[in-house]
Amino acid sequence: MIFLPLLRFVSYLAVGFNFGSSLLVAATPLPTGSHAGPEAEWISLFNGKNLDGWIARRGSRGNDTSQTIEEMFQVHDGVIHVYPGAAGDSAQFNGNLRTTEQFSNFHLQLEYRWMQNRFRPRHRAVRDAGILFHIHTNPDEVWPPSIEMQLGGGKPGAPYVTGDLWVIGNTRAFAPSIDNQWLPDAPLVEFGVGDDLSPVNLTSVAATKPHGEWNFAELIVHGSDRAEYYLNGQLVGSVKNLRYQDPEGNWRPLSAGAISIQAEWAELQYRNIRIKKL
Repeated sequence: MIFLPLLRFVSYLAVGFNFGSSLLVAATPLPTGSHAGPEAEWISLFNGKNLDGWIARRGSRGNDTSQTIEEMFQVHDGVIHVYPGAAGDSAQFNGNLRTTEQFSNFHLQLEYRWMQNRFRPRHRAVRDAGILFHIHTNPDEVWPPSIEMQLGGGKPGAPYVTGDLWVIGNTRAFAPSIDNQWLPDAPLVEFGVGDDLSPVNLTSVAATKPHGEWNFAELIVHGSDRAEYYLNGQLVGSVKNLRYQDPEGNWRPLSAGAISIQAEWAELQYRNIRIKKL
């Protein structure tokens, strides 16, 4: 057990020098702790050349001068560039990219970094995006019912911090929390929408790198049982007992779904997106 932090750090360095090569992705070891499952092969979800395997959706609040969906998500130099070339403070739509495949038990890794521009109506807001997983209904929505690992530009105590938990739509889950902040040893609190439940839980860990640098985000998900969020090698959030509400109003285990990466009025880039099924 004393060697696990070193293994995570070594793997983080390997991914940082990947540059989108599927060959290197397959060869990089799994940076995880005692929760590691049996060895399996890494699968590249992004080939560094195009958006094969992804579905792009454009949302709301833009206008006829805003970027098209093809302009919003462009691939170059092994990265997915979100809002490339859009003028700062211009009106833009939100959007997302969703995997065509669904996943249940998995370890997801990706890198992201914030670029310069922000767009109306959030041109003065904290930068905001996210990784959605276990999308279970209305998958074509830009904010579909799901569980989210927030990717944000804020600091603990403020909105939109990387590691925040968002519980979206007819979804519920438990996280260790005191006063609406994530604390790993706190009692479990239920989060969701409706019945006086809050949809958001703020992380208490500051692990984000300076603006413009690449951040290494990880999700380790065990079906409906639990998920852990990591940023740059640090545990920044966790969630348990994932559930969704079926059309009859029954709450059922939420064990699988597609994965989405978001565009929410702030320019950013994604790269080295890969997954290992556990």
